[in-house]
Amino acid sequence: MKRIRSFGVLSFGKYLAVFYAFLGFIFGLMYGGIMMLIGAAGAASGGKDAGPMAAFGIGGGIAVIIFGPIFYGLLGFIFGIIATAFANLALKLTGGLEVEIED
Repeated sequence: MKRIRSFGVLSFGKYLAVFYAFLGFIFGLMYGGIMMLIGAAGAASGGKDAGPMAAFGIGGGIAVIIFGPIFYGLLGFIFGIIATAFANLALKLTGGLEVEIED
């Protein structure tokens, strides 16, 4: 049996930043696509507020696709660092985590 005594805080933070940025991109595509469809539907309605509704829907959809991954990645990094610090504290208090590694 091998024992894990701690995790690299920045290493795990970077990992979660990339992981959550990828999730943010996927969610951004879904929500951004829906926002753009709603904006296009509003523009197609031809009402007096069609222009602003289309601009808000399409512009907002593009913004979600661009800024979603950045926001998710930043939060993933911050919370990854915090969670890893707590995990390292728990590992220190309990003497580590036993794992079995096959050669």
